[in-house]
Amino acid sequence: MIRFSILVGALCLSAAIASAQTSAAIDVLHYSISIEPDIPTKTLKGSALIRFASNVDKLTSVEFDCGALEIDSVRQSSAARVFSVKDRRVKVTVPELKARQTTELEITYHGAPKYGIRFFPETSQVYTVFSTSQWAVCVDAPDDRATLSLTLILPPNLTPQANGRLVSKRQSQNNKIASTWEQKNPIPTYIFGFAAGPFRVVTEKKFGVEFQYLVTTSFTDDETHRIFRDTPDMLQFYEKVAGVKYADRTYAQVLASGGVEQEMSSFTAMNEPYAKGVLANERDIWLGAHEFAHQW
Repeated sequence: MIRFSILVGALCLSAAIASAQTSAAIDVLHYSISIEPDIPTKTLKGSALIRFASNVDKLTSVEFDCGALEIDSVRQSSAARVFSVKDRRVKVTVPELKARQTTELEITYHGAPKYGIRFFPETSQVYTVFSTSQWAVCVDAPDDRATLSLTLILPPNLTPQANGRLVSKRQSQNNKIASTWEQKNPIPTYIFGFAAGPFRVVTEKKFGVEFQYLVTTSFTDDETHRIFRDTPDMLQFYEKVAGVKYADRTYAQVLASGGVEQEMSSFTAMNEPYAKGVLANERDIWLGAHEFAHQW
């Protein structure tokens, strides 16, 4: 067990160092990510259009974290680019870039991630849990912040939630719906994320923020409002203590399968037993308060 822990620690340290080196060479400005999860098979396919600026002169290759994803192609504008994958990173050869010069790469991929994302075929749910590079090609370095456009392609019976604000829905192939969120505040990739399932949405607006509560039919509207009754007051408390306004127009709380306790930018996924605990004891709101605090 000790040897395994040491090995995992060494791998994490190696990945962190590599991501930091990438962050030093480039500055990612924006990610436009499209994800199509297949819940029954616990697989996904996706693409990441990454706009970045070079921090150095004569840059001829860039690297991104890709976990165990299989890279299908890399293109710069309409031109295919040579790439290689090693140690959970994809290295791409690009025409020489000057310092502060910007460009975009589009990377397509597929995979069956073992962590970073959890699939629940029995309840038709899926959600992410940190380790963003396990489901989207990106730079894992926490100091490299970027804006995000995230599109989820899902069957029409599933309700998705992601970072920032929902800006569009459109019909996609195979009778699926493509829903796009935009996060206009630059954030680190480790708080990118999404959740989806057969949820219904209960909403309320207070203090200039729309609160969205995503629940299954296990909970009535009245129970949902009781579970999240204190969320708006938590917002006021944290803004007062931190002296910083909440950064987004919406905040969502998702009651999902499994034992999830996961904050992401502008929303949180929590487990249903927590909600049942609140219904039994209205003061037992520690998890909701803890996860909401991460938004600051």
